[in-house]
Amino acid sequence: MSDDLKPGEDVFPQPAQLDAEGRAAQKRRNMWLGLALLGFVVLVGLTTVVRLSGSDTRKAEFYYNMKSTSAPDEAPALPPGMAPDQAAPPPNLSEQPVVEEDVIIEEKAPEQ
Repeated sequence: MSDDLKPGEDVFPQPAQLDAEGRAAQKRRNMWLGLALLGFVVLVGLTTVVRLSGSDTRKAEFYYNMKSTSAPDEAPALPPGMAPDQAAPPPNLSEQPVVEEDVIIEEKAPEQ
């Protein structure tokens, strides 16, 4: 039988044939494994909902304030323990972008 195999072909073993009792045990194991997986997914989902519902979104407004309700001149309060120099933007960052003069480089056409 191994003589008629072409190069690159493999011989796969036949799967074990389970009797009725073995098949019933396999179904029970699969059912418990599925229930355990479902329980884990429910646990992760509930944990996420509880953590998100109990979070105070006002704490994140200092960094993630998408809607500006305060006056533009008024800075938000610093978080506890943060010094004003830590919250200041870097010195190389200005409010107005620095636009340098446009430099036009003319390319020479290749000689033919």
